Amino acid sequence: MVSVKCCVGSSCHIRGGAKTLKVFKTLIDEHKLADEVDLAADLCLDNCIQAPNVVVDGVTYGGITPDKAESFFFEHILRRKI
Repeated sequence: MVSVKCCVGSSCHIRGGAKTLKVFKTLIDEHKLADEVDLAADLCLDNCIQAPNVVVDGVTYGGITPDKAESFFFEHILRRKI
């Protein structure tokens, strides 16, 4: 199981964190990974300067804006399932 957290706190929300979360949800559904990827929203991932933030299996990545979400998904989430 891959654990993915998307920050939707103030800083991240302003920079698109909630939209990044929606992109991930759509891609998880499209690839039928609901049983393999645990996707959750988080109110703070303690890295506001690089918002929006995503944590994959304990590793924090900053600047994952909605326009970068799909390529990030394929590189850091889907790759773990292949």
